[in-house]
Amino acid sequence: MGRTPILLGSIFLMLNGPPATFGEIEPAAEKIFEAYAEFLGGEKAFAEIDTARLEMKMEMPGLGMKMDRTVTFKAPDKIYVDVDIEGYGRMRQGFDGATGWAIDPIQGRRELRGRELDQLREETNFKEGLYLTDKYASARVLGKSDDGLTMVECIKADNGLKEPLYFEEPEGPLRRSDYTEDMGPQGSVPVSARVDVYEKVGDIRLPMETSAEMMGTSMRVMITHFEPNVEVDDSIFEMPE
Repeated sequence: MGRTPILLGSIFLMLNGPPATFGEIEPAAEKIFEAYAEFLGGEKAFAEIDTARLEMKMEMPGLGMKMDRTVTFKAPDKIYVDVDIEGYGRMRQGFDGATGWAIDPIQGRRELRGRELDQLREETNFKEGLYLTDKYASARVLGKSDDGLTMVECIKADNGLKEPLYFEEPEGPLRRSDYTEDMGPQGSVPVSARVDVYEKVGDIRLPMETSAEMMGTSMRVMITHFEPNVEVDDSIFEMPE
């Protein structure tokens, strides 16, 4: 359902690491991906969802920050993100299938380009968990982590960056992931995210409570409402004049 630290580019700063080497999706990794897709609800359940609205509350206790985040999706590739941060203001992003944009109190209105655009475009696919073999150019099982999760080393198809994933077997849920989050002109940061609670909503499962660590700062994200097949005005995805 998208990565939660999005739109916090004015807060963090770090350079990217070097791209990893491409390989292939090993059968053991593909089997784990398939189990995860079924755990989420499977293709049939998600095929019935054309639009969706997701509401979340986000907290960063170390910075004294609280925010509300609403994300509206429309298949196959449209997204609108609206974030209200206490004491800071409103931040918005959108992608209409061709153009990505952002508006915030510091940088104003701007068109997104490069990795920042690629990252938002990736956010548009709220069914991404069903198709990890498309997202990654290679994946291999490394064994068990200290907390008993199955480690899968993945390399993204679009930019070659490495993303270790940690799955709980045999049920299949993705419990932890390490990845690089693009923060706009300021750079990128490494993020370690953990799904603490999954819940079933209709025929699908959602990560209802997630925690993340970024450069020593923690974030907690709680989904408060999910509504599939909502009425959506396409104009919200378009860059405002």
